[in-house]
Amino acid sequence: MDDRVLFDRFHQALDVEPPADAYQRLRGALDQRSARPAQGLAWRPRWPRMGLRLVAVVTAAVIVIAAAAALFSTHRVADRTSPADTSQAIMAYKTMVGTDHDKVQTAGQAEGCSSGSEFAGCEAYFALIMPTHNRFLADLNRFHTPSRFATADSQLRHHLTVQIARENVILTADRAQDAATADLWVKVQDGQTGRTWVQIMVASIVSSKQGTVDTYAASFRYENQKLGSCTECNDLAGQSQFSCTGSGVSTCLDLVHNVEAQVTSLQAALVAIAAPGLLVTKDRQLQLDLAKADSALMSMADALAAGDQAGFSAGRGLYQQAMIAVKRDAI
Repeated sequence: MDDRVLFDRFHQALDVEPPADAYQRLRGALDQRSARPAQGLAWRPRWPRMGLRLVAVVTAAVIVIAAAAALFSTHRVADRTSPADTSQAIMAYKTMVGTDHDKVQTAGQAEGCSSGSEFAGCEAYFALIMPTHNRFLADLNRFHTPSRFATADSQLRHHLTVQIARENVILTADRAQDAATADLWVKVQDGQTGRTWVQIMVASIVSSKQGTVDTYAASFRYENQKLGSCTECNDLAGQSQFSCTGSGVSTCLDLVHNVEAQVTSLQAALVAIAAPGLLVTKDRQLQLDLAKADSALMSMADALAAGDQAGFSAGRGLYQQAMIAVKRDAI
């Protein structure tokens, strides 16, 4: 093989651009060395040219070995469980969620806000609880969530964000001495779309266990049958008409909370008994569609509290679409 070809391949293999006259200088140096008579020898050694070839061959071999090792390493890494999905990471996430929620619960014990007319009490209560909600949300945003909790985590963050917004509305109403508005929003906040949902979901995350096909399927069938037999759920998902203005607001809010209780129960069951590998994809889609139904119910509750009939109707439309998808997922 020509020396120039070896020279070029050597630098290509190392991904190094040689100076413009590098080969000529190397060739000249080798020729001078070859032309110099060897002392004590009757023959001229050919090591310079062979040395160049040997270096090129060895270098090429090293590069091939390194590339193979890198490829092997890449495949090995791809085959490993994601760091967020190890048993240690799952336990760390569960501990964080449980600990942060306990802090929320503890913070609110010193004060109470059970009705909108408790102006001073509600303000003191939210002054204690809102910082813990913000810390909880910050921890969730910062944590590398295990994949089995991905949808639950996203929805938990959504609920906490909505709770913080609702608390600000209650505080504004309290400071304006608007007991009626504050009382309605307290009912929303304490209801199924508010604090209750968070309590149930946190409990499911903390107690979550890996399920088998049988245990997962049994849990799903039980909760799905409950949801399917829920008359109010079917009415809200159907074409029944509701009068949700004036005195009807409270009745409609109770309806939304009752429906949310059934949706939440199925959401929590899917988290408490994690889907086995064969059912992970189907489970993920089901959880996503249930999350859409849950979000729609939250928006409906907020619209009722705000006296926004159009917002309630829009939320109901989203709920109807989500429940069609949930039924399709269950087939």
